[in-house]
Amino acid sequence: MLNMLRTLISKFVILIALLLTTSIVANTAEVVSIERPKNVIRNFQNGTVDEIFSQYDSAMAKLLPPHRMAPIWSQLLANYGDFLGFGLQDTITNGDNLIINTDLDFEKAVMNFMLSVNVKTDKITGIYFSEQEKKNLTPQIDKPIPSYIDTNSFIESDIVIKDKYDLIGKLTFPNKFDKNITFVLVHGSGPSDIDGTIGENKFLKNLAWGLSTSGYAVVRYEKLTKRFGRELVKNNPGMTQDDEYNNSIQGAIDFIKNNSKLNNSKIVLIGHSQGASAITSFYNNKDIEGMILLAGTPRKLYDLYTEQLEYIFNVDGIVRPSERKIIEEHKDKVQYFKNFKKEKVELDSLPMGLSLEYLQHLDEFDPIKNLKQSEKPTLILGGSHDYQVTKVDFDIWNSNLASKNNIKLKFIENVNHIFGETEKMAVPADYQKYTPIAPVVFEEINKWINNL
Repeated sequence: MLNMLRTLISKFVILIALLLTTSIVANTAEVVSIERPKNVIRNFQNGTVDEIFSQYDSAMAKLLPPHRMAPIWSQLLANYGDFLGFGLQDTITNGDNLIINTDLDFEKAVMNFMLSVNVKTDKITGIYFSEQEKKNLTPQIDKPIPSYIDTNSFIESDIVIKDKYDLIGKLTFPNKFDKNITFVLVHGSGPSDIDGTIGENKFLKNLAWGLSTSGYAVVRYEKLTKRFGRELVKNNPGMTQDDEYNNSIQGAIDFIKNNSKLNNSKIVLIGHSQGASAITSFYNNKDIEGMILLAGTPRKLYDLYTEQLEYIFNVDGIVRPSERKIIEEHKDKVQYFKNFKKEKVELDSLPMGLSLEYLQHLDEFDPIKNLKQSEKPTLILGGSHDYQVTKVDFDIWNSNLASKNNIKLKFIENVNHIFGETEKMAVPADYQKYTPIAPVVFEEINKWINNL
């Protein structure tokens, strides 16, 4: 979905399970050389991933065979620019493992490379890449503010949204609150910050500022999985889409109802990508007045993911054997899930790194059924140059819902997944360009909202 590129990178290539024990042992830095991570990175650079594979323990060998390692370095370069060199290092011990953290300096960001090595066997037991710090190559002040935003027409304040954990949030409040409508912005897939940052774009911030310039109040918040993902998985390994989204949305609704400036306003949910599907769970919620679905899909995530993999790997016109292997591996996992009848899931057998419970919930979740039952005013917007959620998805919405008087559908030409203007079908690299939301999106929302 919005963020399937991020999912591709974080779940399928960069985020690799770290297999550790829990007891603490004495300092072992002298046993395993801290130069080891640099040698592993050089193997990634040189394409000699078989050399890395030969150093894995049995669990890692099953988890990360050579064909899955082959695309990692090119994906890093594609998203973070040229590799400039190594930075600081530190080590910690965890059980029989020495964990070595090494900063990797790329053109667009500083990454952390975590390597776990068993000091008894000298085998690699875990690898983990994560983004440490995004470099501000294009300062925000240098980016032109779209004509539909007037930063003097609203104020923005810090708030807290209650979920299982407190979430940092923002209330964008117009100087003249004459529309008496408060929007709640709901993220797409993957961990996302409060601004909905995707490459050089801050989609949710752009949306909030544009809406508040028009006289609406807007609530947005950091997604639960951004800061508390590990705690969630640890405390609730069987979490579902409802766990990921619904409590946060309800927390935002409760905040509005308990705020003296907002509690008499109408509440409208705006969901982007997976969030667009997720908000349909609130189709009969008495506290909300309407819903807006931006680049949402009625289809299953794993099917969209298949299409996205095929599109991304074929952007240059060549699907390499290692890339074809990834596509086929994903398809095999989808079939494994669809045919699943056993009590125990085999290791690394499910698509997209998702749990069985999450996938089973997605299979049962039906946003079209929700909207067919709903009488709430709903606006569905799609974009012609969105490769992540395509016209296929919009046509499914349209064929099932166009006859309902409370639902309006609009397909917008020449915009991508984050509704930035583009002359041709989008590609992943487009997110590294600053492309604010097209004015037509706000025009469509304003026209629709007049009939709310």
